[in-house]
Amino acid sequence: MNIILHCSDSFFGNAAIITKWHVLPKPDGRGWSNIGYHYLVLNGNLSGKVFNKNYDGHIETGRPLDDDKIIEPFEYGAHTRGMNYNSVGICLIGQSGIFTKKQLRSLEYLLTGLRQQFDSLQITQHSDWDENKPLCAGLSKEYIKELNDMYQ
Repeated sequence: MNIILHCSDSFFGNAAIITKWHVLPKPDGRGWSNIGYHYLVLNGNLSGKVFNKNYDGHIETGRPLDDDKIIEPFEYGAHTRGMNYNSVGICLIGQSGIFTKKQLRSLEYLLTGLRQQFDSLQITQHSDWDENKPLCAGLSKEYIKELNDMYQ
């Protein structure tokens, strides 16, 4: 299964805030029907003014996935043009490449569960699919290779 990693490009956020950004009509939002990502990994900055250390590394669900090996049309994300039908979108809250150790541990925990569900994973970043997003998610090529070695 294709796993595509994203960053929120904001120093704060959670599923409720990202949903609002995705669902609000243009020009304030994207005008989508739902949040684009399947999972979000929080950094503890829940809003521009609220930090809670207990939410650093917390995993939230976005678009729901069932527990089988197939992504059906009602499970498609809206995170990577041309890849939504066969990928899981994971958003790390934060700006490009600036993530906490707890977020990265939680990402690996999440990938372990997805590996059990889908058998093998091919992990990439949004920047691998969209030249207009050259810094999304901003993880090093070495770390992406390490993840792929662990979860293929």
